Amino acid sequence: MDQPNEQDTEQGILKTVEAAGDVTVERALVGVVNGRDVSITQAGAGPIAAQGDVRIQQGGCGPVLVGGDLRIHQGGCGPAMVRGNLSIQQGGTQSVLAAGNATLAQGAFVGLVASPKVTLEDGARVLIGAPGAFAAGAAVGAFVAMIAGRRRRRSR
Repeated sequence: MDQPNEQDTEQGILKTVEAAGDVTVERALVGVVNGRDVSITQAGAGPIAAQGDVRIQQGGCGPVLVGGDLRIHQGGCGPAMVRGNLSIQQGGTQSVLAAGNATLAQGAFVGLVASPKVTLEDGARVLIGAPGAFAAGAAVGAFVAMIAGRRRRRSR
């Protein structure tokens, strides 16, 4: 494992990048990334776990677990759990749960967003916001309860 003050820069095709310090992935394909602050530039990665911030610039990754802020510019990721703020410009994510503010700029897309404050600028799209997500969850729960109730009555 690297020293906390070192920065680990990777290129090429790698299975896993794990560092106690910052990780920068440029023009590479990485299976799993784990580090303090993670930067993905013109690269692709599988799951990312970062204690600090994650920055994705013209790249993409799988699921993301971020201890700080997540910034995406011309890129995207799978589901994201963000302890800090979320900022997306000309990119997107499948779904995000952010403890901080979520700012979606022009060209941003999020399938589902749950955050205390969501700011949508012109040209940004959200398929389902927090109220819609809760309503959809309640509807699915009611539907499942109704089907389960009918099955119980038939089995008597």
